[in-house]
Amino acid sequence: MIKLKDLLKEGLGGLVSLGPINNPFPSRSINEKKELGSAYIESIRMLTDRNNHTRARMELARQVGDKRLIRAYEGLMYVEELLRDSNDTGKARARLDKMLFARSKKVFSNHDIIMGVF
Repeated sequence: MIKLKDLLKEGLGGLVSLGPINNPFPSRSINEKKELGSAYIESIRMLTDRNNHTRARMELARQVGDKRLIRAYEGLMYVEELLRDSNDTGKARARLDKMLFARSKKVFSNHDIIMGVF
């Protein structure tokens, strides 16, 4: 009985590398969580104290590095400015917040401190 790897070697002249085939997790990488600096946390706290919650969340999205969330919060700020009312955007912001805070928990080791300033 002929083995598959022998057939592959014969078919391609012996130029077959079986390395990636044997790796069960080829695209997984392990990243350490980083810590958000105290100056950024303080700026987010100050924005929240001034009732600028959407801007504070956009700053956190910038630190996380999620471009889609940054654009979404910028758009939300535009709508709030246009309507002169942030109460109507509450449901959209709640859905965005869920995504942002889940991402923040994955990226930052001091996520509990970050959540404390919101």
